[in-house]
Amino acid sequence: MNLNKEISSNEITQAIKAFIFSLNLYKEKINNLNVFPVPDGDTGTNMLLTIKNIDTDLDSLVDIKSLLSHLRQSSLMEARGNSGVILSQFFQGLLSSYEVNDSFTISELAESFKIAAKNTRKSLPNPVDGTMMTVYEEIADSANDGLHESEKLEDLLEIIAKSSIISVKNTPNKLDILKEAGVVDSGGLGLAMMMNAWYYTKIQNNIEDNLEKAYSEMISGLSDKVSKSFLESNDELEWGNCTVFTISGNDLDIDYEREQISKFGRSPVITGDSTLIKVHIHVLDETKVIDYSNNIGKVDNLFIQNMDNQTKDFSRKNRDYTDIETSIISICDGDGIIDAFFETGGDGVHIIQGGSKNNPSIKNIMEEVNKIKSPHIIILPNNSNIATTVKQLIELNENNNIHMVNTSSIQQGIASIFSYDQSSSFESNIKDMEDSLLDIEEAFVTVSTRDVVFDGKKINKDDFFSTLNDKIYETDASPEKALVSVSRDLLKRNEILTIFVGHESILDNYDELENEILDKFTDKEVVIVDGNQSYYNYLLLAE
Repeated sequence: MNLNKEISSNEITQAIKAFIFSLNLYKEKINNLNVFPVPDGDTGTNMLLTIKNIDTDLDSLVDIKSLLSHLRQSSLMEARGNSGVILSQFFQGLLSSYEVNDSFTISELAESFKIAAKNTRKSLPNPVDGTMMTVYEEIADSANDGLHESEKLEDLLEIIAKSSIISVKNTPNKLDILKEAGVVDSGGLGLAMMMNAWYYTKIQNNIEDNLEKAYSEMISGLSDKVSKSFLESNDELEWGNCTVFTISGNDLDIDYEREQISKFGRSPVITGDSTLIKVHIHVLDETKVIDYSNNIGKVDNLFIQNMDNQTKDFSRKNRDYTDIETSIISICDGDGIIDAFFETGGDGVHIIQGGSKNNPSIKNIMEEVNKIKSPHIIILPNNSNIATTVKQLIELNENNNIHMVNTSSIQQGIASIFSYDQSSSFESNIKDMEDSLLDIEEAFVTVSTRDVVFDGKKINKDDFFSTLNDKIYETDASPEKALVSVSRDLLKRNEILTIFVGHESILDNYDELENEILDKFTDKEVVIVDGNQSYYNYLLLAE
């Protein structure tokens, strides 16, 4: 037994590379298990981003103390999400265990898990067992118990790898929400994959095959993704914004600030020391917690994600819709636009985010096609350039199960989705959706980015202009004036006008704008929706 053999900086760097390799390989599988604290499908992504962001100039850090200090500081600064912040505790543990004896041997490695577990439990106002924290604790127990059996690093890594698998398998027995969803803890599984990758990299033994065996063993008897019933039961919950940032300052009281900051929201993870605090918290409005934090130090590395959108997207992606004969792929952008497609088309709708400034490739679209289990697919390009790409994809497709309804705009896409019926045949849906495009008019309002002459009309840079049925309608000094004018023209011939408002024109209230449009059309209907689309101030669909 040689507990005093130093672990080198090269061996730690090798571990980081192994961590990245495993998370790259299993990111989506980890995401698919994401239940706690929020079922938003980003655990694997956040763990990978946290590790990737610390993998800079590691080879130049030959001194073990410098390397461990870099890993601790970088992981804390770059940590993403709940899982990323808790993962950073592992690197804090490595440095803290080194600093006790000014050395880093397998004894310190075993101790580092104990420190990581303790710091994680301390960082959580309401620690919950059956999570990544528990996996830290159980690895720590096994590693310290197994030290006397370990001659070298790989001996201890084997104990760590095997105990992580056992711990993860047991997480549903410690956390009811995991059992309800039919899965193991996603963060714990991510940590176990990292530790197994380190072990099998160290002994150079069929890394990918052994990682797959470890993964399969952990989920044995359970599902590889969150159950449909669980996702549906959580669809309407309000989660708010995942808000992550650092506070730097002098003489920060981490215990006091943890207590105060935790009051602003849910699922807080707050860790650090007297000079740097890392905060992860879920809030409906991030303004208050940011304002408070700015009063105690300098707020930096701010990262905010809307979890309501994430959970809805995760829920849709992970449901099994094999009973739907024809699914829809719609290519669009803007939260409100995306919601309109989902709400109108229901479970059969799949979204690829893209548009006039962001055209997806054939590969992007084919990846989505391959995820769909329905026997037939209809694609709505909603843009003429994207339509060209979709045509090429269909030509390359060996089966005849993909059809494109040639929608050249978002408005046409929305009109066609109104005619989509999950219970109808592939052929009927194609006919009904294509026929729906014959009875609509459309318009948009946007700003000119350069001087141009179009349809014989001169449009100056920064002028707002409107189009009506693909022809220039007029220019105006403001987008609102352009909107009112073209809207009134459309209402002369149509009964219902739907207006999707772009992100630059969203207001708290549209009553005044609606009244101005309907001034002489009291028998008509105007529906105004926050589309939140880019580039276009307004998209108009008249029927």
